[in-house]
Amino acid sequence: MTFPTRILALLVAFSATFSAKAAAAAPARQAPDGVPESLFRWSMAVEDLGAVTVPQAGTAGWQVGPNGMRFRKVPGFTADPTYEVVIRAPHSGSATYPERILVQLPVGFAQKPFAERAVVVGFHSYSVSEKDVFLNTDLPFEAARRGWMLVAPYGLTDTSFASPQTQASLEAVFHVLYGIVPFNYRRVYAVGFSMGGLSALSFGMRHLDPRQLQFAGIVVHTGTLDMPRAFEEAPGWLQQKLSNARHFKGSLEAAPFEYERVSPIQLLDDGPVDPDRAPVLNLDDRPIYLHANLADPQVDLVEGMGALATFLQQRGAWVVENLVHEPAAGHHWASLDLAPALDFVSQHDLGGPAEPSMELFVDRPGRWRHSEVEALLAGAFGRFRLELAPLQGESLNSFALLETRDVDELRLRLGELGLSAGETLRFQHESADGTADLLRLAGYAQAPRSVELADGTPVGWSWAARRKELVIEPSSDGRYVDVRVLP
Repeated sequence: MTFPTRILALLVAFSATFSAKAAAAAPARQAPDGVPESLFRWSMAVEDLGAVTVPQAGTAGWQVGPNGMRFRKVPGFTADPTYEVVIRAPHSGSATYPERILVQLPVGFAQKPFAERAVVVGFHSYSVSEKDVFLNTDLPFEAARRGWMLVAPYGLTDTSFASPQTQASLEAVFHVLYGIVPFNYRRVYAVGFSMGGLSALSFGMRHLDPRQLQFAGIVVHTGTLDMPRAFEEAPGWLQQKLSNARHFKGSLEAAPFEYERVSPIQLLDDGPVDPDRAPVLNLDDRPIYLHANLADPQVDLVEGMGALATFLQQRGAWVVENLVHEPAAGHHWASLDLAPALDFVSQHDLGGPAEPSMELFVDRPGRWRHSEVEALLAGAFGRFRLELAPLQGESLNSFALLETRDVDELRLRLGELGLSAGETLRFQHESADGTADLLRLAGYAQAPRSVELADGTPVGWSWAARRKELVIEPSSDGRYVDVRVLP
């Protein structure tokens, strides 16, 4: 995992407690932006919301960490120490805004075998702070019982709705955390409620780089799923907020893809999921636990969860739907029993071989599982379906890259896919948009003898010696071809 190495045991050293009595007696001081600082308290208040303030070191127990980080130990819910941490820009993943998180760190976590250092990320609901995860769920107790680290991010603002910059911030925060206390990055699980359910699913489906933070399993409690529809149904004041620089940087009309790219699904007018706008399929190999309270007054969210469960189940995804009817719970964390939910998702880690078949929606260039999208049409999802060993009767050293849409250039890492450049490689290719695709097959230390269609017709290719890649344009118009590469 390519996280930077930082001071390894910094959070462990945070165990020195500050004196609440001495801090309370200290004179009131002002942060640089004029916001008064106060001692930590668990009850949520207005000052917890809106923009994050970087506190002044030496007040209210705040200490200085690397890169200007601020941290303080706070009263915990369990025997595991709990810390409030503020990470300054740009280390927060934002050029402008700082981020705040709560971390519950198991005693002796850094001394555990690496495989046992699991993490659960708790995403708060709409218009509250990260304290929501501690105040309104059993997650602190479940994490402590399992020996997991618990991280509750704020998300730059209390109404983030999984905006791309919020997700970039979470990725950056975990770079920082890994550098301080390394964790098993194959065992990071996510739990989210309402807006937080959107954050959990959306980050999971958009972050599939094996070298970086991914979610091995996700628990969603009555999550927001379709952001274009949510925007259209929102009151004017909320639409205005979602359009500002802290959120999606434009209205749905002005920047539609910014809302589409974070939406796990989009719903058709008559209710079902639109299969052409369902990037949640990126997670069909991860355990997903979907929970809803049938007595929840947010009927649209409950119906969306039902549509999502049906859609995933019909496609053979690894999903459990858990429904309850608890009128007293309403739209609240309380209807979710976290123990069985975490038991379900924690049965999986990310250390296994590549899936034999995967369908991917990609919203930007970068690593997506064992492929790398080099170029795609801006402002739209690129899509492709990759199948391994489709020619089992003829060749196990084969793949099919089919139904490509708006993907212009794609690199496949043969070794990571269990394929070999040292023997004859067969592959099938076809685009769904009638355009040519450039394929880069990584792993060729030397140029092959020939590249040809199954009928012997030569195919244009080149070999990039420095990158050890075979570069092929299978066809000029994306038509179906069956290609043979002879080493």
